[in-house]
Amino acid sequence: MANEIFNLSDKFAAGMAKYFSANSFVKPHSNGKLDFDGVDTVKVYVPQTVEPIPYVREGMQRYGNPKELIPDVFIYHMTQDMAYSGTIDLGNSKSRTIGKATGEWTSAQMEQRIIPMVDRYALNRYAHQAGHAEALAGAITPETALKALDGARRHFVNHRVPLDGRVAFVTPEFNSMICDSKQYTEVEKLAVKAVTKGQVGQCKSFSIIEVPEDLMPAGLNFLAASKRAIVLPEKINELKLHDKPQGTSGVLIEGRHLYDAFVIGNYAEGVYACVNNGTTLAAPTFGGTKSATTITCAGGVIKYTLDGSDPRFSKSAKVYTEAFDATNAVKVRAYASAENKFSTDVVEKIW
Repeated sequence: MANEIFNLSDKFAAGMAKYFSANSFVKPHSNGKLDFDGVDTVKVYVPQTVEPIPYVREGMQRYGNPKELIPDVFIYHMTQDMAYSGTIDLGNSKSRTIGKATGEWTSAQMEQRIIPMVDRYALNRYAHQAGHAEALAGAITPETALKALDGARRHFVNHRVPLDGRVAFVTPEFNSMICDSKQYTEVEKLAVKAVTKGQVGQCKSFSIIEVPEDLMPAGLNFLAASKRAIVLPEKINELKLHDKPQGTSGVLIEGRHLYDAFVIGNYAEGVYACVNNGTTLAAPTFGGTKSATTITCAGGVIKYTLDGSDPRFSKSAKVYTEAFDATNAVKVRAYASAENKFSTDVVEKIW
């Protein structure tokens, strides 16, 4: 019996990542290309670019004044460290083997608890870190739903987001509003060999992923995303089975999940949230002088950078508390966030 239990543990633990991808609404559409630095930190290096200038045909700086190409560093800390445990008494396994009972319980735990927990958290994080949150003027209707999705398409085109890997996570209500459109192709008619879990159709260049309402953040109608822009890393996905725990006649099951969800900073415009009216903050505004720059916003915490990097993700971002000197700033960029509100777009000022 002991060998049976430990074989089950090894087999299931080894396949948990694959199992997760097959049953998650979010994981199959996320980017897995992140490297961990230490136990729970991810670093992403993004090269800076320079503005082209006219070539000068004489002198020593014909190509312009060289700029040191120091990459932006985006640092992500994994914060979700969750655990669970349970016992299956030998008597309660009844006519089944303890190994079969354990496998059934562990599968149910993943399907009913772990995967929904991770999906819910990921969608909430993506929506609140979106490069753009578009607030509707009023309640969404079948007449305005398709137009709202087209707004995401235009945003992606204008920000050069690749066609490949575009998805829209939608509520069932939103999907019912657009599925009768001639621009909506039902999944049965798509010329694909396999359909990703949750995909019900395609519309406006997006694969439509219908997500249960309890997984979607309040006030979010749909979330459009590029696969390269969102990540759902798992550092620890652990399962332990103890066949002789002290004080129990049966098996003790212990599981742990260390994970998080992030938007990649330089691809943030590849995440677009369509939200209800009144759920976003007004964008910050700049004031004062170059040597005493002020930033104001009605509510929320303001973060800013002076080196032109994205304050939502940059290592150099500072929390605004008082007027500051921007004399040597390359470009001042700022945004605001607040609990239970979708974040503002990044605004900037060049002196």
